[in-house]
Amino acid sequence: MERALGALRDLTRRDILLRFYADRKPRSVDDVAREAGVHRSVAFEHLERLTSLGYLEVAQRRGLPGKPAKIYRITGGPVQISHPMRRYDLVAESLAHAFEGLGDVGRHAVRRAGHALGVEIAEPGAASLTAALEPLVAMGAEYEVRGETLDCTNCLFAEVCRRAPVVCQFHAGIVEGLLEGTRLRLTTKSLGFRDPYGCSFLLDEEQLPGVSLEVSAG
Repeated sequence: MERALGALRDLTRRDILLRFYADRKPRSVDDVAREAGVHRSVAFEHLERLTSLGYLEVAQRRGLPGKPAKIYRITGGPVQISHPMRRYDLVAESLAHAFEGLGDVGRHAVRRAGHALGVEIAEPGAASLTAALEPLVAMGAEYEVRGETLDCTNCLFAEVCRRAPVVCQFHAGIVEGLLEGTRLRLTTKSLGFRDPYGCSFLLDEEQLPGVSLEVSAG
């Protein structure tokens, strides 16, 4: 824990890491040095430190002239720090597998649990899908609306969902619970885990007049 906090205490190293989070594209040492305005050797030291702590991972590409070059990219999963150590993910995964083993009964139970949570944390009076999702966004989730599809580009449950897909039903239930107290009349169908960061959902088109699905710029 001290190593992680010490690593991010350096302003240049923190700036480099934040650039990776802001733009998830892979970067070479030269790319990072240019963006951060530091010498190549300094950039390399920071990148190696961030890699050793699990924030970044390394891939190889063919460089010039024919030598492999390191490419750094943000790790697919989160870096968690807790003291003393806690592993809530193991509990969540075990319970999810137990519900999954119950078939349709388990899936329905998981969805009802998600729906109940969504109703509990919902903001009343939301006039758009964006506003309705705000309680999850405030926790760190990220969403994009593409036509009738809701893509979760940063899923709060990604690590468990990747191992136990029934969790997507829990997530879909939360979304429907968030919408229940609004004028939106949408049902949510889980499309499953779509990329390294989250799930997608199909929203039906039925809604009341004057209610928007648009995602605001803010």
